Amino acid sequence: MELIYVLLCVVHLAVAVVLAGPAGVFVTVPSPEPTHPMDDPNWVPPTGPTQEKDREYWLSTGQERLRRQLEFSERNQRVAKNVIIFLGDGLSIPTLAATRVYMGGEERELSFEAFPYTGLAKTYCINYQVSDSACTAAAILTGVKNNYGTIGVSGHVPLMNCPLSLLASNRLTSILKYAQEDGRSTGVVTNTRITHATPAVAYAVAGARYWEDDTELPQGCVDIASQLVHGDIGTNLTVALGGGSRHFHPIGTVDGNGAPGVRTDGRNLVDEWISDKVTRELRAQFVHDRAGLMAVQPGQVDRLFGLFSANHMSYRLLADQQREPSLEEMTASALELLKRNDRGFVLLVEGGRIDHAHHDNLAKLALDETVEFHRAVERTVRLLAGDAETLILVTADHSHTLTIGGYPVRGNDILATGDFSRLDRMPFFTLTYANGPSYFDHFHETGGRRNPTDMLDRIRDPSFTYPAAVPYEDETHGGDDVAVFAQGPWAHIFSGLYEQHVIGHGLLYAACLGPDEFQRSDACRDRLRGGAASNWRGVGQQLLSVLFLLGCLRAQILAM
Repeated sequence: MELIYVLLCVVHLAVAVVLAGPAGVFVTVPSPEPTHPMDDPNWVPPTGPTQEKDREYWLSTGQERLRRQLEFSERNQRVAKNVIIFLGDGLSIPTLAATRVYMGGEERELSFEAFPYTGLAKTYCINYQVSDSACTAAAILTGVKNNYGTIGVSGHVPLMNCPLSLLASNRLTSILKYAQEDGRSTGVVTNTRITHATPAVAYAVAGARYWEDDTELPQGCVDIASQLVHGDIGTNLTVALGGGSRHFHPIGTVDGNGAPGVRTDGRNLVDEWISDKVTRELRAQFVHDRAGLMAVQPGQVDRLFGLFSANHMSYRLLADQQREPSLEEMTASALELLKRNDRGFVLLVEGGRIDHAHHDNLAKLALDETVEFHRAVERTVRLLAGDAETLILVTADHSHTLTIGGYPVRGNDILATGDFSRLDRMPFFTLTYANGPSYFDHFHETGGRRNPTDMLDRIRDPSFTYPAAVPYEDETHGGDDVAVFAQGPWAHIFSGLYEQHVIGHGLLYAACLGPDEFQRSDACRDRLRGGAASNWRGVGQQLLSVLFLLGCLRAQILAM
């Protein structure tokens, strides 16, 4: 009996240890019911869509896709006169997969997923395993990896260092600068603040992404908003559309929508932008709402500047869509203006609010913002249908910690619970995060999960947060690779797995931009600056034809 008693005590102690929380607090296990549906002897396994049960469906669709892949083997090696870079901020591969289901089914395809070439890019900064948007934008737009949080400077500049950021040897050159030197138009479109990390790298140089205005700026450096108006690249942008008007207006004033400015230097940079364009005799237009943007006549405007919100623009699902233009509409407006330049253009389009939704564990908003990003690409492809001179590249700067987990049945609502845990006898959400502020929304303070069944009536609410395994004030980025999709001239060079900065070099190569010592295709040699090469080539071909005819005539005369 004593042995049995000891064994029972040991078993009891083992169970107590298993059930104890990290601080020794015991977690109450729910009653044995409910249990996993599969444990029911009468459980009927789910079945797939009817047509997918037939082997003929998979054989025919497989052959159809193969034919499409074979068509992709014909490579376009022309000069990319136009380059459009779509950057989905935080657009991780799980976000893509979840968005397909959100749009209507696992088999759905986002617009850019139909592009012929796909690759993977490694996203780390030179000093962080998990990157931010500043160092990744540098890789993509300048072809150089650098330190976390720095804007357009090399790795010799630590974050927040103003003096080192001023050294010419430490300053990077973005593809937009090379394009302007080549006579091409340039544009930046974003639904974040236009002074935010990703768009800032396109036109600015700064020791920190946080120097968007003069409020925290070290003496001797120039803030990002000022560089957009007066900087080497910013002053020559054809189009700049986004949010962040507060960084362009001084304290004590308001923008066109009544939002207050924050600058402490008393400068109104919007007025300065308008004045600069008037001085240079450029037809310029500033807009602050959707109506103003929709009224722009491309043939009557040389420069367009739009700031539609004091901070970031609203999530599309929550926006006043009569006042704020969508990412799709801003992109279309930019294209109408940019494509008037026969020399070509370079355009950066950022879907930035995907990232912000993830940071707050707002999965539904992240997926919905991805749909908006998909629409912007789709509209662009439609507007440029048949254009063989435009390279469109779609990628992300970095990942997030969103996962798709469990074994949900086919067609299950991606926003709902999808599987059941036998250990705590509760269902769990298919979408979860590794960390973030939502931890306390889904876990009891004493340990153990809150029952998701009690939350299912709220999953349609955009403010509903999805579970995070670790409490963190702001969900972090992820360190995994991101997808790269490309179509157009030299799109095939973006296949494979590579460091993220290789994207920047590929863009320059395709567009015949960058320093003279960089790699050049044969097509580039036919396109010297100003188009002289192609003109002389045409003259040369005509001379050869004349000489050939003269030779034939001479031969005929001698034969007579």
